[in-house]
Amino acid sequence: MAKTEILSKIGVGSGLNTTELIQALVEADTVAASENLNNLEENARAKISAFSILKSNLKDFKDIVKEIQSQQQYGFIGQTSDATVATLTATGSKAGSTINSSVTVSTLASSHSLTGPTYSSPTATVGARTLTINFGTWSADPTAGGGQSFTSNGQDQIQVTASSSTTLVDLRDLINTAVTDSDNDGQKDVNASIIFDGTNYMLMLKSQSGASYEMKVSDSNASSAYAYDATDGAKLTQRVAGTNSAFTIDGISMTRSSNSVEDLFDGFTLDLKKTSGTAIRVSSEVDLSSVQTLVEGYVGTYNEVMESLKAMGANDQVDPENDGALIGDSTLREIMRELREMSSTAIGGYDGGPYYLSYLGVATERDGSLSFDRTKLETQFKSKPETVRAFFTNNYATSNSNITIKAFDFVNTQPGSYAFSTDGSTHTIGGVSATKSGDTYSVASGNPKGLTIEVENGSGVTSGTIYYGKSFLNLLTEKLDTYLKFNSIIDTRMTNLNDTLRTVSDKRIALESRIQKLTERYALQYSSMESTIAQFQETGNMLTSMLETKKD
Repeated sequence: MAKTEILSKIGVGSGLNTTELIQALVEADTVAASENLNNLEENARAKISAFSILKSNLKDFKDIVKEIQSQQQYGFIGQTSDATVATLTATGSKAGSTINSSVTVSTLASSHSLTGPTYSSPTATVGARTLTINFGTWSADPTAGGGQSFTSNGQDQIQVTASSSTTLVDLRDLINTAVTDSDNDGQKDVNASIIFDGTNYMLMLKSQSGASYEMKVSDSNASSAYAYDATDGAKLTQRVAGTNSAFTIDGISMTRSSNSVEDLFDGFTLDLKKTSGTAIRVSSEVDLSSVQTLVEGYVGTYNEVMESLKAMGANDQVDPENDGALIGDSTLREIMRELREMSSTAIGGYDGGPYYLSYLGVATERDGSLSFDRTKLETQFKSKPETVRAFFTNNYATSNSNITIKAFDFVNTQPGSYAFSTDGSTHTIGGVSATKSGDTYSVASGNPKGLTIEVENGSGVTSGTIYYGKSFLNLLTEKLDTYLKFNSIIDTRMTNLNDTLRTVSDKRIALESRIQKLTERYALQYSSMESTIAQFQETGNMLTSMLETKKD
């Protein structure tokens, strides 16, 4: 009710609607504060809802990015003319290249296998003894008379001790527990098992494949029942000799200790299946259809997410009612800026890098959206194929097979290409001083902080390059995680907004208390006024009555 309307009713006497007047006065006194609280609450709830949607959108984006990353497409496929002889598979360890070669498989690699002695039960005791297993190459299968020579390959020996109560099962478990991967090739040095030939049980020892991984077994027991050496003779029976695979590539003779050849063609694994009397064809070709689909999926998802974020911060010049809930919000601006900058981020730590998303045919348009050019992808891929791998998968590699990455700090080790050098007394990795311990070198500061490498003993390596790269999709996932993790900046904003709602609730309680007190005060004042008016009216009535009596 307007102030003039209230004043116009004052003085009309006892006919005044004081209840309505009091309500109007209280509302006039508190309406601004009430509207402020309503606006504050509405704004806070709208922002909480918007931040929840924002976090959900980023979570969906991350899930799609992880799905794309899991596809592991690299742009090349391998094939052979006879898959029963050999197969060629793109691995992603390198970008790959075009291959067109002939392969003839002469021999398949095999693992050295020994068995014996025989027992009627796997729980039979084997007797107190110490077995020592060494690895290397036999000149020939040892006989009881001995005379054959054994050359160690330098792998760590395995030693186990059995007691008088040790069973055949226990001995198997002792050996498997003691086994290590001393040459760090991903295979255990030996595997122990128990086989049953239909009549008896016996221990089987099988080394990793290759002619240089044969076993020499020494037995301390007087019976030397588990011996396989030139001194005590071949008490164990050789079932299969350790052999290398032998094959020719375009007429060039080659051997490997395994049937899975990973170091022949960059980015491919050649798996030998059986020997062949004639050559088969192995080849590779560019196949970017899957890569194109995945990159398109990323571009489409990015654009959808950014459109959603833009809507949250929209500023409608014509109708403010259409403004986004997060218009002018600094957190929203930060997230959008970080996502845009990812499109131009250098991807380091890859041979020939750094690489960029633009190498895949992805471009940023004037409105901030991304576009994809299939033709440019194919052109760039043919000149820089490593770009595709830098988009999908992390890189841990060295320029020298005698240098191995042993450890890195996923948080502190920065992606990059780091030159290693040593003169025997001074060692550096990426120009940062490194500490040497045996064959390992580690760094405790700078960009390569946390990086540890091992140089093969006796290799004479004094330099090389270590590549440690995080893929584009991995870098993007890490960026998204900063906003999705517990207590992220989004969580903090939502917590603060919820605090605002609690403050509004407290202020509304205080306002209601004030309204009640104002109402009571005005009611008391108008009650007093009504009482006074009633007295005036009563006096007036009495005087009127007296005057009328005199007149009569």
